[in-house]
Amino acid sequence: MTWPLVKSGTVDLFRPFPIGIDPRGQAVTGELMFTNWLIGSIPGMGKTFLLMLPVLAAGLDERAEVQVFELKGTGDLAFAEQYATRYASGFDDEEIEAALIALRDLRAECKRRVRIIKNLPRDLCPENKVTPELASRKDLGLHPLVVAIDECQELFSHPEYGKEAAELAEKIVKLGRALGVILLLATQRPDKDSLPTGVSANVGTRACLRVMGQVENDMILGTSAYKNGVRATMFTKRDRGVFYLVGAADEPLIVKGAFVDGPKGEAIAARARALRIARGTLAGHAAGETTEAAKPAHDLLDDLAAVWPAGEANVWNAELVDRLAVLRPEVYGPWAALADEDKTEQLTGAVKPYGLASKGVFRRIEGKAVNRRGLARADLDTARGGRSGGR
Repeated sequence: MTWPLVKSGTVDLFRPFPIGIDPRGQAVTGELMFTNWLIGSIPGMGKTFLLMLPVLAAGLDERAEVQVFELKGTGDLAFAEQYATRYASGFDDEEIEAALIALRDLRAECKRRVRIIKNLPRDLCPENKVTPELASRKDLGLHPLVVAIDECQELFSHPEYGKEAAELAEKIVKLGRALGVILLLATQRPDKDSLPTGVSANVGTRACLRVMGQVENDMILGTSAYKNGVRATMFTKRDRGVFYLVGAADEPLIVKGAFVDGPKGEAIAARARALRIARGTLAGHAAGETTEAAKPAHDLLDDLAAVWPAGEANVWNAELVDRLAVLRPEVYGPWAALADEDKTEQLTGAVKPYGLASKGVFRRIEGKAVNRRGLARADLDTARGGRSGGR
């Protein structure tokens, strides 16, 4: 089946978009707003071609910001470079860290959106979630934000970044849905080590192409799916592009996905780029801008050492974030815009991969003892000296 949007048309992400046909030849649609996607299969069954559809659909909504991390390194999603604000392709630590940084920033973005929505008048936001009208307003920054991670097992099973990534992804999946923040996750290794249960259990839209066993089937389609007869294990080698779809309709569906090849994907992406140029929102990677996720140009530990108050053994995280923002506003500025407790959590998560942990730091303010989380200079020095190639 040829995708109906190959030659023309745009997408409103608040409405369904075409993804394929059912066994009777009837059109099947999917949604992106207010749901996250999980796609799984064994290699070679069309998983990445299926992931292309929501990524392209997001591109055809001129309001949507799209970020893509293709952790296989073959460039299957390279078309998205034309309009994505962040893009990385590869399975080395640099690309995997870029995906982790994006998740950190997504978590911070969710918190920013919560505060904005909470303060909006009830008549503008009656259900405390993003509406089409709010998403269309540039001043609020509540546009759809779609982040795709292909071969996400490379991130979640990474010995250094995996645990933090799993914690962040679970929070984003739970909180971001109503805020216009959407995760698209695809994997060819759906098991408990490569796909955290806290993530898979909370995804609303699931698509499973051919898998070989009950465990993999239920990791993608949900607990007891196999027992209830929803079995992607029945698909054969001939069923490339065929998948079980759960969550898009009242009942599970068998779907033959629409096919978009490389040249057609590039042509659709060119239309998506043109939409953003016309709207004045082409930014980040697609605009040739260097982003923190694409190419880290700083070292967090060195930056902390540079802003550390002289003579202080322990410093509150919130104070360190403010100092970092002065040092590099283009990098740490969004952190400084957070509330103090969120600044603390942001820095706690950022230093965790380096083996640093926040601890209680007491200070006396106006005669009262105040305890907040902070970092110790001795721990920072140990982390800087102990890393490979450390200064």
